[in-house]
This record gives sequence, C-alpha cells and structure tokens, in this order.
Amino acid sequence: MPINNNLEPVTLPMDLKFGQEPVTNYINNLESLNIELIDGPTREQAQKIAWHMTKATWADSPNETSFENASVKEASQNLQDVLNFRALPTPMECLGFTFKISGIDTQTVTHLIRHRAGSFAAQCTGDRDLRNDNILVPESVENSDFHDRFINVAMQAKQLYSDMVDSRVVSLMDARVILPKSLETFYIARFNLKDLIGFIKQRQDVQIQPEVDNIMATRIARIVCDAIPEVASCLDFSKPDMHYVRTFRVEQADGSYTSKGTNLYYPEPKNDMFDFNAQDAIYPCRREEINGNKSGEEKIFTRMWNDDVNAVNEIKQQLDNEF
Repeated sequence: MPINNNLEPVTLPMDLKFGQEPVTNYINNLESLNIELIDGPTREQAQKIAWHMTKATWADSPNETSFENASVKEASQNLQDVLNFRALPTPMECLGFTFKISGIDTQTVTHLIRHRAGSFAAQCTGDRDLRNDNILVPESVENSDFHDRFINVAMQAKQLYSDMVDSRVVSLMDARVILPKSLETFYIARFNLKDLIGFIKQRQDVQIQPEVDNIMATRIARIVCDAIPEVASCLDFSKPDMHYVRTFRVEQADGSYTSKGTNLYYPEPKNDMFDFNAQDAIYPCRREEINGNKSGEEKIFTRMWNDDVNAVNEIKQQLDNEF
C-alpha cells in the first residue's frame, strides 16, 4: 500500500528524544535498589490455603478441611510446618507474589531471570531511547581512584549512543549495544512462595553472589515476612553458605586439591570451617575488605544487610512470642 500522509499519524508508546543531549545521574548501585510488593496473599489467606491442603490427606469428608475449625495458633503452626517441609509443601506453590524491582543494572538482571520459575516483564532497551537513563556505580568504584574514569567512559558511551540514534542511520536496536551494563532498569517479577524462598536462600550467599543480589534477597525476605510472619521461621541468614564451603577446596582421587567454585574471597566468619592456603582465593581477603582505597566508613552493604536481617529476625522473635 502507498504512503498516505493524509492519515493522522499514530501516537507512539515511547518518548522520542532525537537531538537531545544525554542526561545522566550517577547513583550508588545499592542505594538505588527499590522493591515494591505489587500483589500478594495476606497472612490469613496463606494460613487458609495451607490448612485446606494439608488436612485433605487424612480427611474422611471434605468438611474436615474447613479452616473454621482451626485455632489461631494451629493455623500458624500448620503454615510453619508447610514452610519448613514438615508438612506437604504444595500450598507454597499456590501463593503468588508480584514485585516491581527497580534501581538495578542490566548485569543484575541476568541473575534475576535465571530463576526460570518466575514470570517477568521488563523495561525494554530496544524499544525506547536510553540516553537519559541513570548509571549505577558500585561502592568500591565510588571509593577508588577509578571513579572519574568510570564516569568518563559511561558518558562517552552514552554520547556515542545518542549520536548514533540521532543519525537515523543506526537504529535504537543496534545503538544500544555500546551502552554499559551499569545502566539502570527495572523488572516486574512474579514468583510462587516456594520458588521465592528458593530465590532468597540462593541469592543470600555472601561468598559467591554479588552484593546487590544479597540485598535483593534480604529486602524481598523482609517484605514477605511483613506480610506473612510465618515465612521468617524458614529463613536463617546466619547459616553457613554450604555451596561455597563444599566447593572451595575439594580433594581429588590422586590426593591433590582443586576448587569447584570461583573462590573470589576468603571465607566470612560463618563460613570459616576449613583449612586453606592463602593462594586458594583470587583476592587474599574477605569481600567486605574490598571497598576501594578511600573508604574508612561502614559499607553501605553492611548497613543495608544488617537492617534487613535484623528486621526479619525481629519478626521471627515476635512469631515465637505470639503464642
């Protein structure tokens, strides 16, 4: 069909920025993180579903699964049994949570979407102009002599991106590949409770997961425990990170030793359960000691981790004292 300029142009769903100079804010990659619970079950709904499903096994009639027969204490204890695999865990698969996870960079996204049981919707990179998107900066970079160079490289990449897009001979789809992984984005993510707890337990590992993954885990845990306090009964952030412990130094059949993991850092105190050679790790120190060369204050990570973990532990204590 021919072009017909007598037709009224359509309204595009994105904001076109041709000719505009890029605008960039540089934000700490932990302080930028924001997690909003969009939708999720109430405590009573979780208790009710758990009650019906766990009581069905031995019921002589459908009426015997009625939630009205449960005391407040029985309902809470039954849900804790489900969460800690002392009862049928299937009820957890019936409880869905939807989050808006914003203030993350495109590198962090690769870890988030590895959890294939989740459902995701993304802020796209090829369907909109990214020249004004923020850049997220790790604390160690902020506290180092490399900070200015980091900023300059990010600025140059965004300027080149803008120039290519403005030329209209390179598309948005092609120009985006020059942009750094530190570009800010957001995702909508939905998990059932069983998979969400698995996400938390995997991403809380401070030895092999990045700091932002750790804080995503603790922040989601805090939000879910606020909604359903019983979830706190199955979380323990003080437990050793056993994947790291088991893979750091593994004896081979010939008596030699190898690593089955990356071995980035020395073990944290809770993981210091084995002898090791100083050369067994890439960095001869604990992770918290790598924070640039200008830092003398408490790490942002440490403050955020402690805030979230203390909140979850307080909910757990309140749950223990409730009955």
